[in-house]
Amino acid sequence: MHHFVQYLKSLFFNFLTIFFANHIFSGIEVTNQTKLPHIGGDMYFAIVLGFLNSLIFPILKMIDRHFSAMRIALISIILNFAAYALLKFLPVGIEITSVEGYFIASVVVSLGSFLTNYLEMKHSHHQHKKLEETDQK
Repeated sequence: MHHFVQYLKSLFFNFLTIFFANHIFSGIEVTNQTKLPHIGGDMYFAIVLGFLNSLIFPILKMIDRHFSAMRIALISIILNFAAYALLKFLPVGIEITSVEGYFIASVVVSLGSFLTNYLEMKHSHHQHKKLEETDQK
């Protein structure tokens, strides 16, 4: 249950980072905005990309037991730069209008993603050490 709550916090933080990055930074124009009860493309993009960003550490943990902060950072950068590049070709209601907007949003979202996944990795490592100490007693 604790891991699920940790995951939900990561998902929520990633979602908020993406949603606000799309609305705050110049060089990104949200043409299909969320105005409740209408859910716009900005919300869908933030949910999907936030979901993908929140899965980086859990998937790395399942695939490879020897993961590092560097791998988390690299995957986060590739994922977010690719996602924002796709906005140029996919009509989701968010338009990249400048290279600066693309770069700043991608970097900020990558940093947010790295932070949540890194903290999850540290928390998991700490939990694992606690279990080992309890088993030794």
